[in-house]
Amino acid sequence: MARNVTELQRPNDVPTKIGKYVIINKVGRGSTGIVYLSHDPYYRRDVAIKVYNIEEDSDPDRARVSRKMFFNEAHMVGMLQHPNIMPIYDAGEENGKYYVVTEHVQGARTLAAYCRPDNLLRVDDVVEIIYKCAKALHYAHGRGVIHRDIKPSNVMLTIDNDVRIIDFGIAICNDSEISRIEGIAGSPSYMSPEQVQSEELTPRSDLYSLGAVLYELLTGFRPFRADNLSKLLHQIVYATPPPIHTYRNDLPEELEQVVAMAMQKDPGKRCPSGTSMAADLTRVYQDLRTKYDSLDNQEHFDLLRTLTFFHEFSHAEIWEVLRASDWHEYKDEEDIVREGEMDDRFYIIVTGEAEVQTNGNKLGVLENGDCFGETSYVRGAKRTASIRANGAVTILRVSSTLMEQVSSACQLRFNKVFLKSLITRLQGDGNAQT
Repeated sequence: MARNVTELQRPNDVPTKIGKYVIINKVGRGSTGIVYLSHDPYYRRDVAIKVYNIEEDSDPDRARVSRKMFFNEAHMVGMLQHPNIMPIYDAGEENGKYYVVTEHVQGARTLAAYCRPDNLLRVDDVVEIIYKCAKALHYAHGRGVIHRDIKPSNVMLTIDNDVRIIDFGIAICNDSEISRIEGIAGSPSYMSPEQVQSEELTPRSDLYSLGAVLYELLTGFRPFRADNLSKLLHQIVYATPPPIHTYRNDLPEELEQVVAMAMQKDPGKRCPSGTSMAADLTRVYQDLRTKYDSLDNQEHFDLLRTLTFFHEFSHAEIWEVLRASDWHEYKDEEDIVREGEMDDRFYIIVTGEAEVQTNGNKLGVLENGDCFGETSYVRGAKRTASIRANGAVTILRVSSTLMEQVSSACQLRFNKVFLKSLITRLQGDGNAQT
């Protein structure tokens, strides 16, 4: 009997349907279950379906927790309708499979991608993200819901730079009898002192966790780190995290004060609400925007505008690239990239020139407007050549991860111009890839 294309292409471990939903593909796997992509024809929208590992789990304790987490999320169907909270549309059980249906956001990734010192978001973007989270938490708290597991991997950033708080599986709901999940408290690194000590939780516990996320997004480091869980929990209760300025000195004091207040040991000394925290962040954001719109940034824009690389870009697209980049100056003979290293950045020479080398042999010279770093298109690829400054050089370093957050039009423009420049260079002098 003939089989349709969908059947031929469907992997063996992907079910045809779950409940009324036809499954398109598997899109993720977590500690509590598997996530599938489907399409809801009635509402004409893509949806994500999380199927909990309950019946298949050989550990009865894990199965018990998964069951409670399912009922917790199922209780949330239609309850939280806020633009920065992932909506839960449906929940059900079929043949022993428990599932929850949520919005599917194409191309979104969690904030965990931006918690490395070499891949931080711009400070004003971080402030805006946490502002939206604070407002969303205030909304949830007003409806009797305490999330209890705020962490970078539970906040999604969409391709248009919007925010969704996800995973209410261990949330506390005032009107629910099944939300108390013994033995599950959250993710240790982001837990409040009262959460660590199993005390009664208030909305201010979520604000502490949000402060810990803000700390990590600004520095690339968690507030507390230890080589075992016991030491980590002790630090959360009794220790003070290193001041943010010990990691970087370019942040306004007001922002450090917001983090410090959010992470006070005593809940009574924290911001009284998400709205209050959001108001503090608004003032910081306004000051940051003034700073980023200053003469220095205008000069950077003006320089890029003169480069051949950016001739096809609109003004708005150049500003988008600037937001996904950092400006770095190199001294004579300083390595910009090294052969054999892995790096996810693209590079554009703003002023000066650089030599292309492999195995110590000079292959060519790159000048103003030239670009390199094409291995960023291949995840995990290593540099095949070294680039070394020939005199003083100013470089625009573009993060491939951050470029995923700019507009689709800007991404297409950048990829087109970058690859065109690369092909022209290779045809002209045969330089090795970098």
